[in-house]
Amino acid sequence: MKSNSLFLIVILAASLLSCKKDKVDGSINKAYIGGEIINPNSDYIVIKKADIPLDTVRLNHQNRFSYTLTNFEPGIFGFFDGREFQNFLIESNDSLMLRLNTLDFDESLVYVGKGAKENNFLMEMYLLNEEEDEKILDLGQKTSKEFDSIYRASRDLKLKKLDRIKRKTETSNLFNEIAEASIYYEYYAHKELYPLANYKISELDAFKSLPGNFYAYRESIDYNNVTLKDYSPYISFLRFHFNNLALQKHFTHSNDSVYNKLDIHYNLDKLDLIDEKVSNEDIKNSLLRFVIGQFISVSKSPEDYDAMLKSFKEKSTNDSDKERVSQFVCSYKRLSPGNKIPEVKLLNTADKEVSLHGLIKKPTVVYFWSKGNKNHLISSHKRVKELNVKYPEFNFIAINIDVISYKQQSEIIAKYDVRLHNEYRFKAPRQAKETLFIEPIQKVFILNKKGEIVNAKANMFGIGFEQELLGLLNQ
Repeated sequence: MKSNSLFLIVILAASLLSCKKDKVDGSINKAYIGGEIINPNSDYIVIKKADIPLDTVRLNHQNRFSYTLTNFEPGIFGFFDGREFQNFLIESNDSLMLRLNTLDFDESLVYVGKGAKENNFLMEMYLLNEEEDEKILDLGQKTSKEFDSIYRASRDLKLKKLDRIKRKTETSNLFNEIAEASIYYEYYAHKELYPLANYKISELDAFKSLPGNFYAYRESIDYNNVTLKDYSPYISFLRFHFNNLALQKHFTHSNDSVYNKLDIHYNLDKLDLIDEKVSNEDIKNSLLRFVIGQFISVSKSPEDYDAMLKSFKEKSTNDSDKERVSQFVCSYKRLSPGNKIPEVKLLNTADKEVSLHGLIKKPTVVYFWSKGNKNHLISSHKRVKELNVKYPEFNFIAINIDVISYKQQSEIIAKYDVRLHNEYRFKAPRQAKETLFIEPIQKVFILNKKGEIVNAKANMFGIGFEQELLGLLNQ
């Protein structure tokens, strides 16, 4: 405890000296962030802006890090610890120190230093919003008036908390805008979700039953808020909002009365509405990318991919996104059910080359892991250990996707006590990851005994996974 206190004192003293220096030279735009990670998931922290990595910062032997930003635009940044991500607000001359325990990531995160009050308030709002999100299915069964009353009361309570912070601290306009957004857009998001959360009636009937002023706030939505374009409450709201707008539009020109997130016409409507209402390229491209990525990642209808891709390419202004999504579509077409899984070369535990096709002698599950995702590494191996007992008719193949040696692979497996049979790694990781389109790392292939794909997007933790295995055995 004494060493931790000393560390905080040293860091804060250094940051105060830095602030004094910056006041002498007004041309310097500088801020500091550092801290301590307890039970780290990796030996580094990635600092991000707009989901783009700015720098990788190594933890020292005490699991502490420090990083200085210079000549930056104040706003929402983020840090990624190898498994989890969290936003933070940083402004000129801030000197933030954070401390967190990854075993209780968000709940344990606290800040000290200049800018701490603002960030601690934003974290408080984040945790309150998470609690409310978990209750929405239960509250969705209430009448629209009762539902709105509950969330409006919560909104007003948060605004009072914000008002107290503003009275006690000289807050910036930037913080005020972001803090208000965390409150209002969360309230709006819940209202957008209400018709989908009310499973007592169809979504069409839910929309019809809403009072005329239920979505009155839609008239004042800023679809192009540059300040909030990297802030999750705002972006999450926009995603829910366009889901809802598209569904309402879809009901006007279809015979449907229930929500089907994989309906091609509904998803095309969503792309059209985003293109119509959003002019900021960063926000528009982000929303378009999310919609098509979500659709293709889940849809089992390859015949719909081309229509989505055509619409996406007409609307997106990001050439890199267009190329990436085109590759995404081609990959999933190649990995459609009925096609044979592409051949890739593997290295076994004896460091000898083997072919993936050569390993498939019976129904097979292929899953992947990376040293950078410790939780998935452990949970996937434990899950397969259970499945291996229940379904001995299947072969379970684990493939590491990193550029590592056999010795490193063995040490990692031994370290987490998850050693199983059928452990491999890619001979050419980058090429193999593109060939099998391993994104996200949690995706699982279910194959029949001929090596033909049954599902290239399976989730071994999903409620329907074992039914899929049984269905294959019963064919």
